[in-house]
Amino acid sequence: MVLHDYKRRRWENSINEQQCSNTKPSQPFPLLDLPLHLVSDILSRLPLTNIIRCTCVCKIFLKLIKDPYFAKLHLARGPTLTTNLILQETVGRLGALYFFTFDLCESTLSSCSSNDQNVCSYSKCGLPILCRINAEFSFRTERVTLIGSCNGLLCLYFDSGNNPFYGICNPILGECTQLPQPTASAPLYTYAKYSGFGYCSRLKQYKVVRFLHLTSVENPMNSKRIVADLHTLGSDSWRRIENAPCPKRNSFDPFLNGALHWITNSEKPSELISSFDLEREKFDFVPPPPHFNAAYTRKVSWINIGVLRGNLCICYIYEDAMFEAWVMREYGVKETWRKEFGIDMKFYCKLQVEDLHRPIKFVSNGDLWFVSSSDSLVSFSPEKRTFRELRSMGPWKPGVTAHDLSLVSLNDVFKGGTKLQVKKSRRGRTFVFGI
Repeated sequence: MVLHDYKRRRWENSINEQQCSNTKPSQPFPLLDLPLHLVSDILSRLPLTNIIRCTCVCKIFLKLIKDPYFAKLHLARGPTLTTNLILQETVGRLGALYFFTFDLCESTLSSCSSNDQNVCSYSKCGLPILCRINAEFSFRTERVTLIGSCNGLLCLYFDSGNNPFYGICNPILGECTQLPQPTASAPLYTYAKYSGFGYCSRLKQYKVVRFLHLTSVENPMNSKRIVADLHTLGSDSWRRIENAPCPKRNSFDPFLNGALHWITNSEKPSELISSFDLEREKFDFVPPPPHFNAAYTRKVSWINIGVLRGNLCICYIYEDAMFEAWVMREYGVKETWRKEFGIDMKFYCKLQVEDLHRPIKFVSNGDLWFVSSSDSLVSFSPEKRTFRELRSMGPWKPGVTAHDLSLVSLNDVFKGGTKLQVKKSRRGRTFVFGI
């Protein structure tokens, strides 16, 4: 605590020096008469678009907001009444990501940008359609996969033939960088199409993990062997981790308690949920709910994992008739699993099993958002027991990902580590990310 107060006082002194040199007595600004830690606290609670506008007010605000301390403050105290979605579009060799902000109070989609000239006012079947109205960026390479989002940073995988690579970007700041090439492995190792991206708060490090499987023709017994490669942002190499579990699918919200989580393809119920601790860099298994025995799991047709109000949550469909969500109240303790809600599909008209196969996230009010089989953005309220179609996805056929906007700069993330080139946007809210 003493060290934290010292850092804050030193940071305030540097801002005060700037304030004295740039503020004229004849033009007082009452807000700046407040202690700067109060000013930063006030600004950190604003929506990100308003914070960005504040950088144009005066040099004091600009320096305050660009400070890494403020970026951390905004992450901790930012507004919780909005959620952000990423929609991906790929046309030929070019791709684009579009960002949308959803106001949970007004139940309307709005742009994160003040430029609304591209807003589509038409709707399909009475349901408004999402369109490109916010930060947009494109790629120079095809077959790009969005790996994950963490603290406002996106991890992307570019499958460019013999030289695949990972990229990290903050689209709001218009920053992007390419990570070192993954570890060169023997020809018998193949990328297993699963990766993860997360942040270790204790070490203050971002890490990327990817899975590979051994496709050996000489020894078929090892054909299912899985290994993992791990990269720490700021380093110049990848490290190999042997005997990794095999993910069954990517989780829709995998990061919790400094660990990434996946559903595995193991037939043992005790090995159904796998975790990777980013600090210890080790794989573990999280115990499933007590009723998950071998006979029960054979009747589960679909299962995924996410986070609900800060707790680990599994969602699954049982006997193609019941959708259930279970929450682990105390992380790692098997006896603390509790059923959060269930959806009996036969009681909901037009609801199909496939409708619940594409969850996006649990928003702050506890509602589950997902993409239906008819390509509509839908919200289910466990409290009201109602479904609500929010928007039509229009031409968006690829996956939809939830994303938290932030002011975390890649220059601060890679500070003190390997110097990687951080590219900046050339044209406002659009930039190109290529090889």
